[in-house]
Amino acid sequence: MSLEASSVGRGPTLDEVARLAGVSRSTASRALNGGVASPQTVEAVERARAELGFVPNRAARDLARRRTDSVAIVIQETPAAIFHNPFHALVTTALATRFWEAGLQPLLALMDPFEPEPTVGRILHRGHVDGVVVSAFQESPPVENLLTGSGLPTVFIGRPPRPDSLPYVDVDNRRGAHLATRHLLERGRRRIACLGGPATLSSGVDRRQGWLDAHHEAGIAPGPYLGGAADTASARDQAQRLLRQHPAIDAIVAYSDAVAAGAIQALRAAGRAIPDDIALTGVDNFATATEVCPNLTTVAQPVPELARAAADLLIGYLQNGAWPAWPRILATELIVRDST
Repeated sequence: MSLEASSVGRGPTLDEVARLAGVSRSTASRALNGGVASPQTVEAVERARAELGFVPNRAARDLARRRTDSVAIVIQETPAAIFHNPFHALVTTALATRFWEAGLQPLLALMDPFEPEPTVGRILHRGHVDGVVVSAFQESPPVENLLTGSGLPTVFIGRPPRPDSLPYVDVDNRRGAHLATRHLLERGRRRIACLGGPATLSSGVDRRQGWLDAHHEAGIAPGPYLGGAADTASARDQAQRLLRQHPAIDAIVAYSDAVAAGAIQALRAAGRAIPDDIALTGVDNFATATEVCPNLTTVAQPVPELARAAADLLIGYLQNGAWPAWPRILATELIVRDST
């Protein structure tokens, strides 16, 4: 029997629908099964389905929609970072509490930033959970495809790489850094450096932009920028390098309170007084802000509220089959203490 004859009577396939719609097979599957997909994608896939006369396999679709009453909390970090960073502890606690209130079982899935597939892929692609909340996402196309390719409804904490099509919640990181920088400018500081976070995190990008915005509004050239630090030890080394290369700076806007703590260590080692010689701000307002000396001026971000908003987005989808309004962007607040 020829190949042509053997295909007589064969109906259209999902691959053909995807090809006609100009999307991947996994994206077409998500669009047809109510997963994460933009309205434009859903429309294109539905148009292709109708044109080809494709009828989804009801048994497969029902199986895909089978409820487990479990949700995954995916954090893209190493175990050491998870248990030493108060942000992750607050996020996990608030998410778990909210999911329990909704009758859902949260599963914590730590994603190795360097090898995500072996661990998280098994959970997301084998029907173990009904949905996903992703925190600490570091921009990477393979990781993004892993997270969204499962067809599971997925919410991001922090702006994702495709904010127009992926539901997310965030704090106003740009405005927060703007508030801190403007405060330093109002205190008479004119050579304000920035110890920024990882470029792969949207929060690092936004906080750097807020620092630049405040300088632009004041008509003052920004000081030096040095990015990449996310923990206290790395920040201490970064700050030492900053002081060697730019000894005339009179203030530092730090990516976080942990980064600011590393800067304090470097400033003390260099004999620079805070705030007399160099003023300093952080972001978070965790316990570190009042444990360091001097107490840290910082941008407070409502982390528990942020996590609950992410949980509510996912719960709303699981309960109603439609996304509540997103994104949700929460306000930040400058807390002034002794370091400025």
